[in-house]
Amino acid sequence: MCNNYYKIKFLKQADNMYHSIQTHHSEKDMKVKEICEKDILAPRIPENLKTGDLSVDAISDDAVISMTGFEGALIEDLSAEHMSFQFVVFEGCTFRGTAFHGLDVTDARFVNCNLSNADMGRAIMHRTVFLDCNLTGIDLREAVFRNVVFENCKAAYSYFRNSDSERTSFRSCRLDHADFQNAKLTRTFFDQCDLKQTQMSGAGLNGIDLSSCNIDGLGIRIEDLNGVVVAPAQAVELSGLTGLIVKR
Repeated sequence: MCNNYYKIKFLKQADNMYHSIQTHHSEKDMKVKEICEKDILAPRIPENLKTGDLSVDAISDDAVISMTGFEGALIEDLSAEHMSFQFVVFEGCTFRGTAFHGLDVTDARFVNCNLSNADMGRAIMHRTVFLDCNLTGIDLREAVFRNVVFENCKAAYSYFRNSDSERTSFRSCRLDHADFQNAKLTRTFFDQCDLKQTQMSGAGLNGIDLSSCNIDGLGIRIEDLNGVVVAPAQAVELSGLTGLIVKR
């Protein structure tokens, strides 16, 4: 917990510095910036990023992978702790079944990647985008997200329990049967997401807009409803939690 506190404090300082730095952006970076919400900072990916091969030998405890773009890399069923990804792009890469506990990700883009059933518990991610990725069953329990975007991802049965999100966006994502229990959601956006049978009891939902999402069977308690923004039809469905019987 102490290490996470100092990392979160550093991320806040980095955000303040971000606005004072002028950087050049590639066409892909500009597209990612369009995906990001207005108050969500896009990844700072250097222009002319060198390409490389992500080998099994590069996966080890405390390893730092930076300033490189990877395409089609295949990493499966490997484990490492406290790895760091900085200024990187992964396109069409597979990390299926990996266990990267305490992963630190800053200024990264994952495009059309397969991270199904990956275990990234207690990860810290900042200015990171997941676009068109398979995140089915991914474990991100107790992870910290700052300026992170999940766009058009398949993340059914994923775990975000006890995670801490700020300036994070889920857009057009499958999150059915996902677990957000006791998650802290600050300035977190859900737009056109499938939240069927998603568990959100104990999550900080005050001010969260779910009106564009499918919330059939949403796992939520009465005390969690305070401040949640929903559509009229959704309000009728959620009224059942209070014991009300709505006459139609």
